[in-house]
Parts: sequence; C-alpha cells; structure tokens
Amino acid sequence: MTNQVLLDPSNSSDEDCCPDESLFAIYHSRAAATRNFIGALPIELLLAIFTHLYRSSRRLTQTGEIWRLDDPLSSLFPYAPAAVCSMWCSALSCVPEFWTRVVIRVDSQHTQSRDVRRYFEWSRNLHLDVIITRHHDEFDGDDKREGSKVFKATRELVRHIERCRSIRFNVMYSSSLPSILHDFHQEAAPHLHTLKLKCKVDDGGSPHRKLVHWRFDAPGLRHLYLDARNFFDVCVDRNNWLRRLPNLNSLSVSRYRHLSEKGIDLYKLLRAVEESPSLAYLELKDLHFSRLRPWTTVNDISIDLISMNLEDLSGEAFSEIIGYVDSAPDATRISRCAITTCHHSLISGGVAFHDLSADQDLMIPLAHWRGRTLSLVNCACFHDDFLRDMIDELYLINCTKFSPRLLKTMVLKRRKLARRSIFWRHDQETLDWTFPIVAPITLISVEGGPVLSKKDREWFDKNLGSFHWDEQVLHSPFEDSDDSDHDIRGGE
Repeated sequence: MTNQVLLDPSNSSDEDCCPDESLFAIYHSRAAATRNFIGALPIELLLAIFTHLYRSSRRLTQTGEIWRLDDPLSSLFPYAPAAVCSMWCSALSCVPEFWTRVVIRVDSQHTQSRDVRRYFEWSRNLHLDVIITRHHDEFDGDDKREGSKVFKATRELVRHIERCRSIRFNVMYSSSLPSILHDFHQEAAPHLHTLKLKCKVDDGGSPHRKLVHWRFDAPGLRHLYLDARNFFDVCVDRNNWLRRLPNLNSLSVSRYRHLSEKGIDLYKLLRAVEESPSLAYLELKDLHFSRLRPWTTVNDISIDLISMNLEDLSGEAFSEIIGYVDSAPDATRISRCAITTCHHSLISGGVAFHDLSADQDLMIPLAHWRGRTLSLVNCACFHDDFLRDMIDELYLINCTKFSPRLLKTMVLKRRKLARRSIFWRHDQETLDWTFPIVAPITLISVEGGPVLSKKDREWFDKNLGSFHWDEQVLHSPFEDSDDSDHDIRGGE
C-alpha cells in the first residue's frame, strides 16, 4: 500500500493532489455496515470537502500560505469535522497536512493527552504550528488546574519542537506558562519563527531557578512575545538570548504586576533590547518597574526602532523609555499610560493615543513633536485647548469634547503659518511638499465626534484635501486582531 500525501506542498494544482489509498480502505471496510447519509458519502466527495475546508482555513502572506488565526475554536479545522463520526476522523487522520496546526485547549473542554499525542503523530514529519490556548469566554474566574494541563501539553510539544514553525501559548496565569529556562533547555528549533508566551494575569510565576550554561537554539526566530519573568530569565546579563537571535524583528514583554512593591529593572530590560542585532518593533505592556538605581543617571542606552507600542506603564517609566529611543520610529502607539509627567517629546512620525484619561495633558509629550499623523481613540483628554496649535493630519475616534468652530480656527491658523514660507494655492498640491515652519492641515477624519452642522461640513469639504466626519461611533481601524503576528506590527 502506498502512503502518498493528499496535499503535497510542492504541487500547485488540484490535479496533483492524490488521495492516500488507505482512505479507500477505510471507506470500503464499512461498506457492509448500515450507515446514515453522512457515513455513506463517497470518499471522493469527502476528500473534496476536507480539502476545501483546509484551504479556507489558510491565508496567503508575503512569505507564503499560513494557517488563519481568527477561526473560532468551535468550528476549527480539522477538529470540528473529525468530531462528526469515526469514519471522518479516520479519513482526516490519513492526511498529514490537515494536522500541521496542532491546537490544544487547556480550559474546561481541555484536550486529552492521548488526543494531543495523536495529533502530533498524524502530522508525521511535517512542520507544525502549535497553539495552546483557552476559549475566549474562559479567561475569567478561577482555574486551579490550568498549570497542570499546560505542563502536560508542553511536555508533548517539546518532543516535537524541532518541527515547529510557531508556538503560541495564550493562558490565564503567568504561573501556567512554561519556563523557557528549563522546559526548552538544550532544545533546538531550527524552523521556529514565532514564539508567544501570553497570559492575562500575573500571579507571581513559578519559583526561580538559575542555570549557568543555558542554551535554546532558534536561529530563525523573528517574533518573540514573552512574559516579564521569562524575559528576565533568558534575556538579561550574560545569558542575553536576544544577542543570539540575528533575525529577530519584533519583541513584546508583558505582565509584571507583583503583589509586593518590588518591580523589574528597567535599565536591564532596555540594555538587553539595545543588544538585539536587528530588532525593529518593541512592545512593552503592563509592567511595574523598580527604582533600584536613579534612572536619570543612566544615559548610555540608544535604541533604534521602526515602531513601538507602550501600554499600561507609569509616567516615570514611560518618560524614560521615550528618552532612550534615539531614532524616529515610523509609528508609536500609547495606551493607558501616564503621559503628563513625561520629560521628553515624542519624535515618531505617527503617534496614536488610546484610552487616555481626562487628567492627562497631550501637549506635554507633543510639545516639540514634528510628526505627520496623530490619532486619538477614546481619549477624554482631547478638548478645545489642544486644537489651538497642532498637526497636518488629524484622526479622531470617539472624542466629543471639542467644537467644530475651534477646529476650523486651527485649520486657518496652520494655513496662514504655512503661507509665510512658501507659495501655494490649493491644499491638494501640498501633500508631498516640505514646509520650513509648519504644514497646513490637509486631512481630517472624525468618527464618533460631536454634531456637525451642514454649513460647517461644507466648509471642511471645501478647505481640506480629504475630509470625513461621522457622528456615529464606528469600529476603530486601530484595534488589534485577536491573535495575529501583526499585533506588534511584525510580518510572518
């Protein structure tokens, strides 16, 4: 009996896809049995259905075809059709490509260990994308058994880590996450490009143990998402793993809210980031830093980035981080940070503020900003005073405490200042020009804004190159997808 693969990745057309002969054996072995309509489907039709489901579960990227990450667990291929009947499961199990996305649930409907082992076996020797996760409705409450379920899943994963292209953990507690220092010690993952260790709550983590000569070889790693404890275990001091990741493009460090007052060392974190040879995007989320040394005396760190995302940070930490980024990132996103005590001005080309409270002062980090695009989403601190001297492109989402009258005044004032240094007639002609003093405002987009009169709408339409104003609250174009590799702006 041959063992030909149904979907050979080297083939580009459907004509080259040949079914495994064992599938026909599965079908004919049940020929004598009484079957319902589902069980009586011809094997050719089953294969066509499964192949269609497989391809619809994947998407095309710049680097090739990959599994989609936004499919609901309840309809996930191949697990949903495999649960229909034993014949379907048997047919699916004979096609290794179908099982190259290994999804292991660690919630109330957790995947049994025997099933996990079968999934890895059915994928044979193909490369894998492994996801260890909970259903999105099961991240609240209490789950004392999560740690043991994740431990069992990790143990099976490590046995096949050399085949993994991506590994994603999305669990409730930081203590449930594997320890890179110990669970991955002396392992090799030559095909691994994405490693995500994400949790919702920092509950203190597992006890710290030190290894002097730690090693985990993943030379192709491009996207790394770590909880703070794992990051400090393997990415600081002599062990700095980032130095041994020449292709690392994006890094995320998150979740440190220990119950004690002691925080993590900001200087060590930034020093480790600085030593990464090719890092372009940095994300720091929900971190509590200590002040073991005066931050203001440490001025020998210089970090070059293309994009940066900062969330839920204190004012002192936010200010220090902004000060150490010497380059001008193309984009900086700031969410729920204290910005009023910032001692440095943002130098990013594009800045997006999210969920800032009314007591924050936007002008402090923007006092000397010379970027092109400013976006504000759910920011109660945006009001008329801020409109008096800002920007050439303005995006406002769900911000209502300002008047169209002063917005018109800002447009006119910026136009007047621009005319002092350069001759121009129409805003549409200035989109690619450089203005020595200040550029005129050419674009305004408002979603979920205050009521705009017909007269004012006509004025904005006439005086701007691009104008949009919607008084209804719409879906924000800046929202992150549920679990995408682009959630820290890194590509696959």
